[in-house]
Amino acid sequence: MDELEERLAQIEQYSGLMFSREEIADILDVDRQLLTELLEDGDYLRAFKKGRLLREAQLRKAIFDLAANGSSPAQAFAAKLIENAKMEDK
Repeated sequence: MDELEERLAQIEQYSGLMFSREEIADILDVDRQLLTELLEDGDYLRAFKKGRLLREAQLRKAIFDLAANGSSPAQAFAAKLIENAKMEDK
């Protein structure tokens, strides 16, 4: 894995842990302004978004698993997620 691929993997990992852009810069010991500029488009932005979306996918899966096993709060939240998805699909 080259340096760029490693840096993108780190950004994906930390964004998935819901660290802010500034916090990720601090963790990676990178200038905050530089990372902010890099995250405006391209591979860096894709890595950042991918980390967030993968974490959200894990959480949604857990919600649907709990709902399928009878959790009333999870069922209500899952129903809301389904309704929102249907609205967006229109």
